[in-house]
Amino acid sequence: MYKDSFVRDVFELRLVFALILLMALLIVQSCTAFNPQVAAIQQAPNYYNEQYSQLSPEQKMQLEDHLANQSNQAWRTTANVASSAGQLGQGTGVLLWGIHSIQK
Repeated sequence: MYKDSFVRDVFELRLVFALILLMALLIVQSCTAFNPQVAAIQQAPNYYNEQYSQLSPEQKMQLEDHLANQSNQAWRTTANVASSAGQLGQGTGVLLWGIHSIQK
C-alpha cells in the first residue's frame, strides 16, 4: 500500500512540475507573439547590423513578420509537446492503473 501511494505521489509531483514548466515556457514565448515590434527593436542589430529606427518601413515589417512567425511556430511546437506529454501521462496512468488492478 505504501509503495503504491509513493509511486502515485511521485507521479503527481512530476506532473505538477511539468505543468509549471510548460506554463513558464508559454509565458516567455508569448511576448513576441503579442508585441512583435518590441522584439524587432531589440533584435534589429542582430538581423541588419542597424538600429530599428534606421531601418526602412519594409525592413521593419519583414523583421516583425519574421519574429512573429517564429513565435507562432514556437507556440505550435509547445502545444504539440504539451499534447504529447498529456497523451503520455494518460497512457502511463492507464498502465499504472492496470498494474494496480492486477496486484489486487
